[in-house]
Amino acid sequence: MKDEMDMSAPVTRGELRQELEHFRQEFRQELKQEFATKQELEHAVSQLATKQELEHAVSQLATKQELEHAVSQLATKQELEMWGGALLARLEPLQGMEQRLLAELARYTKASQESMSKEVSVIDEKYADLPGRVSRLESEVVARKRR
Repeated sequence: MKDEMDMSAPVTRGELRQELEHFRQEFRQELKQEFATKQELEHAVSQLATKQELEHAVSQLATKQELEHAVSQLATKQELEMWGGALLARLEPLQGMEQRLLAELARYTKASQESMSKEVSVIDEKYADLPGRVSRLESEVVARKRR
């Protein structure tokens, strides 16, 4: 073929066969690029799970009935609020008791402190004149050593 666009020029059988062969090669290359080979397909399919594997995996999942049964065992928000209210009602008397215990503990602590102060003051009174006595003794001892 001399001019591919000139449709009036005659074409020989050899040129036609050559053009047809060129077309076939391009077509085969495009097919190879567009479609996977049998080996590529087999490899891709081998990566997929089988029906048995899927059935086994699904058999381990909980059913809707099992989930509903499990959820039915749980408390509702309303039940929890009622339970919390009842618990608070039981704790209210204990709050007053706590205040009474703290006040009583404070009284016992103050009484213990006062008792301890009295005992310590008895000992302090017994030795109140000690600094004066020690001073006199020291002055006598120092005076004797000077002689």
